[in-house]
Amino acid sequence: MYEHFTPGRNIWKKVSRWMFFTMERIFVLVIVFGITYLMIKSFYPYNIGKYGLILIVSNALLAGFLILPSPSNPMGLMYQEILRGILKSSKHATGDLTAITENKKREEE
Repeated sequence: MYEHFTPGRNIWKKVSRWMFFTMERIFVLVIVFGITYLMIKSFYPYNIGKYGLILIVSNALLAGFLILPSPSNPMGLMYQEILRGILKSSKHATGDLTAITENKKREEE
């Protein structure tokens, strides 16, 4: 049973079994619900009302979406995928090969 070790399976970093909550997912939930609490306190200080409930439900759905596994990297989370897309939005999809490879005409001169 223990004769073969499959690469990529780190037995020391197991995902917790209770609803697959890791510390990273709990940290994301705490941040989103902390921001929600501050928004409720500032926007609706006395009476939450129906718009406050809509805000709470929408932020709870957002928090649930942010902790889902990302499609391109199942070990990553959706918030990482979104941040990666935002930070790379100004860059080209392919590398600029002219900046990397030397021009033969320049070398001959």
